[in-house]
Order: sequence, then C-alpha cells, then structure tokens
Amino acid sequence: MMLRADLHTHTIASGHAYSTVGEMARSAAAKGLDLIAITDHAPSMPQTCGWMHFANLHTLPREVCGVTVLRGVELNVRNMEGETDLPERVLRRLDWIIASLHEHVLPSGQETDYTPVYLALAEDPFVDMMGHPESPEYAFDMDRVLPLWAERGKVVEFNEAHIFTGSQKNRRNALRLAEACARWGVTVAVDSDAHSEWDVGCTSKAAEMLTEMGFPEELVLNLSAERVLDFLQNRTRRL
Repeated sequence: MMLRADLHTHTIASGHAYSTVGEMARSAAAKGLDLIAITDHAPSMPQTCGWMHFANLHTLPREVCGVTVLRGVELNVRNMEGETDLPERVLRRLDWIIASLHEHVLPSGQETDYTPVYLALAEDPFVDMMGHPESPEYAFDMDRVLPLWAERGKVVEFNEAHIFTGSQKNRRNALRLAEACARWGVTVAVDSDAHSEWDVGCTSKAAEMLTEMGFPEELVLNLSAERVLDFLQNRTRRL
C-alpha cells in the first residue's frame, strides 16, 4: 500500500511539536508525498495556539515545495455531547477537520461508553475525520457508529503514532476497527500524526497492518492526492 498524502500533522503552533509548515512540506516532498494537511491542535489543548491562528491559515500558499498543503485543525471533543472547540466562522475557512478525544480535555473512563460522542460527531457537518479512535480507553459500539459514519461520508483514521507507540490493546483494537470499517464500507485514512518533520509520512506499520489483513484499498482515502481532493470537492458540508 503506497500512500501519497498525510492528513494528520502538527507544527510548532501546537506547542508540543517541533517543525514549521515549510519544514513539514520539505520533508513530505523528500519522502514522495504529494499532499499534507496541517492540523494543529485547537485551543482546548494546553499550550497550543488560539482561534486566530486557524482563522489566518488562508495566508498560507496552496503549494509548498511542490506539495499541496491543506489548511486544517485537530479539534478537541469537549464533552459527551460531541461539542468541539472552534467557532463555525473559523471552521468554515478550513479544508480539513479532524475531531479527536484527548485525555487533557475529555478524561477517559474505562466504564464509559463513548458511542454517543461518535454518533454526535457523525452528524457534525464540519467534522471530516475521526482522529485516532483505536484507543480502548474511549470505547464505542463500532457496529452502531460506523454505519452512520459511512452514510454521512466521514473518514476513520488509522494513526501510526497511536497504534504503534501505545499499548498492545491499541493494536488489537485497531485490527477490530479495521475489520468493522471493511464490513461497513467506511472510508479510512492512514496517517502519521507527525509532530516533527522527521515523522511526516511515517505510516508504514499501519499500512502494512491493513495490507496483511486484506483491507480493501478502494476504501483508503490517502492512496493519492487526487482521491483526497475529489473527496473535498464532493463532500456535502459547510453549506
């Protein structure tokens, strides 16, 4: 599985990442990528940037070092109702929006069912992708959530950093998630979650995991930049 886009990357604007947009794009070009999404953490994450950063992303060039740069964000889910942390007037300016559950913002609970959160995110017209959902600490009913995500044209992420630097439980849950996504026909993306230029495009383990289980490549969004751009062109949201 050869991936040509990375849809989850962070720059120094996130506060705990270490490269600029230019450095991330140069690294992507050197690794043969055609497209990256810059998705810095939204304001509820400690020490990240404020809403004005995202409102001003339109000043970035569309292409850097021959790589298409999408203007994005990784939103924080703030509560069990699926509320996130940027206003609509800012979200409307962005190309690519991830929504993720983070311990610093919404503490996890092993006995908590997060199905209502993911069902709410499916109905959010601004959310494109479910970020690193393989965490067993944020368990949800895949067979309730994923059919709705497929119906709404949302994307599920397989996040190299979370799957392969986390616990064995993360890897086992990622396999279960992949099987469920294949069963329900959910579009997926395989991303690095890079927090430095050295990790841009580092998705080989997650891609190999999907290949070995026979995951259908037609469901993988970031096999090409063209697939990603077609998705953005054809989605129905932010009207």
